[in-house]
Amino acid sequence: MAIPMRSTDFRAIVEPILNEAFDGVYDQRKDEWNQVFKESAGIPRSYHEEPVLYGFGAAPELPDGQPVTYQSGGVLFNQRYLYKVYGLAFALTKVLVEDGDHIRIGQTYGKHLAQSLIETKETLAANVLNRAFNSAYLGGDNVSLISTVHPIVGGTFSNQLATAAALSQTSLEQILIQIRNAVDNNGKRIRLEPKKLVVAPSNIFQSEVILKSVLRTGTANNDINPVKSLDLLSGGQANLSRLTSVTAWWVQTDAPEGLKLLTRRKLEKSMEGDFETDSMRYKATERYGLGFTDPRALFGTPGL
Repeated sequence: MAIPMRSTDFRAIVEPILNEAFDGVYDQRKDEWNQVFKESAGIPRSYHEEPVLYGFGAAPELPDGQPVTYQSGGVLFNQRYLYKVYGLAFALTKVLVEDGDHIRIGQTYGKHLAQSLIETKETLAANVLNRAFNSAYLGGDNVSLISTVHPIVGGTFSNQLATAAALSQTSLEQILIQIRNAVDNNGKRIRLEPKKLVVAPSNIFQSEVILKSVLRTGTANNDINPVKSLDLLSGGQANLSRLTSVTAWWVQTDAPEGLKLLTRRKLEKSMEGDFETDSMRYKATERYGLGFTDPRALFGTPGL
């Protein structure tokens, strides 16, 4: 049952009409989630499913007069995105409506309502990374987003730094080497390109030093910084304020089917009166699914 806000809750506003009130709404700047997630439209079903295929291995030599070799592809796994509805509402009493105070108060709490929906989306997106090393949260291939044992045909591949390490020039170079050695679902080299460093606020300054320094960081040697000179992370850094680990960090690659936000229904706002109480009710809802298809989109480490 909706519990409406009453005129007595806003006595300082509704009695002296000319009072100024701090509405508590803060400018949250640009969205953070879309720095690492790709948004696309969902399909008119309760879920979205993406089969992940495997193809063929390297072509063998074909001796003169010998028949060609046949190989078969198939489905390695299916990744399913479930569309979920997120929403929130508030109500104002008839007295507030009659006195015209619902306009100002409704506008203010409409902004708060929008921020609540934004906070939900930002938190859900960040949690995909917060749970990246947690075996309780599995992708379509039945392992966590960052793992040393992602299954492929005839073996596994790893998108986790071999030895957990804090963010540094050396550890970043090691994970960039690992990205360059990435393979597809048949074990063929695919030359993934690293694009962006993804960090929590605790690593924002260390990231900036590594990405922008002309010379190697943390050493007195007069060597160039190859991360900068080769422009290996042209997208710079994505700093997500809702990441919970102070040590974990990731590198996002150009794998095309990576982190996704599939929007089934965009944000909808509505208002209606309540017959029993004559209160005015305001509501905002949206429907979407978050997750990842190809774990090669991120390489990472829990850090130290």
